[in-house]
Amino acid sequence: MSKVIAIVGPTASGKTGVGVRLAKNFDGEIVSADSRQIYRGLDLGTGKDLLEYDGVRYHLIDIVDPGNDFSMFKWLEAARKAIEDIFSRGKMPIVVGGTGLYIQALTEGFELKCKDVISTVVEKSLKVTNERSLDKLEMTAKGIGDNKYTREQLEGMTREKLQEILKELDPELFEKIDKNNPHRLIRAIERAQEGTKAIKVKPDFEVLQIGLDWPREELYKRIDKRVDDRFDQGMLQEVQTLLDKGIDPEWLMKLGLEYRYITQYLLSIMDMDDPALEEKMYEGMKQELKFKSHQYARRQLTWLRRFPETIWEDDYNKIEQLVKDYLK
Repeated sequence: MSKVIAIVGPTASGKTGVGVRLAKNFDGEIVSADSRQIYRGLDLGTGKDLLEYDGVRYHLIDIVDPGNDFSMFKWLEAARKAIEDIFSRGKMPIVVGGTGLYIQALTEGFELKCKDVISTVVEKSLKVTNERSLDKLEMTAKGIGDNKYTREQLEGMTREKLQEILKELDPELFEKIDKNNPHRLIRAIERAQEGTKAIKVKPDFEVLQIGLDWPREELYKRIDKRVDDRFDQGMLQEVQTLLDKGIDPEWLMKLGLEYRYITQYLLSIMDMDDPALEEKMYEGMKQELKFKSHQYARRQLTWLRRFPETIWEDDYNKIEQLVKDYLK
């Protein structure tokens, strides 16, 4: 069976550097598993660090224009094609990223399948009334009846309400999904309304999954330094350029972290004429971003540690030996 390597870990843990070194040593190519690096023009805020690839070929970076939605299943389709292409040229696919759901979807073989939702709705409805027509039941089951929520309606709901809706529509998926991510809750609700569900089909390749971790305080220092470095490199200007090009601020804020806090800051000072206050708000925004990034890293680790197959190691020499043993 063909073999794939996956390098996972929290933000600022050094995943790209390890992936590139492995690619050079084992004739590999990188497949990015990052839900934001797919967008063109989102560079500093997503940590693309393209110079770090140093000639190593990479995939699934800069493939979508900003402002467009790109679901996990679209990424999954593109990732599988990239991996097949890498295999066809006799290379080693090395999946690198911190979007845990993407890694899980790839390694466990997520697929979308049409649910037998019509029979389910009919069964439930007959317990209540025998007067509804089959046409009406079919419309409801397909998600095109009166009970379908629009994207606009869903985006205006609290996280708790989204959880409640998804639990009603698809209890099985509700137990598996990241319940704290409103965007993923919304997409799951939309899929449930469309009459599709995620199933697992074992992929035709093996995966060695290596997780990078650091002592907590060291990880926080790495995160803080990276935030400072990115601002020095022009991350504020990057977001301003996106806004100037007409990218919807709401779309940017949905991306989270850097794009949320920088966008909020830029909008708040738009009509301000007080340099001292602007500077105070700027420093406050940076500190808030660092704090929220620490929280995000903890959530990433919590998600990734759910999978016992992940081998946690931060010594590159030991990682290289793990790969050698795996490829024998």
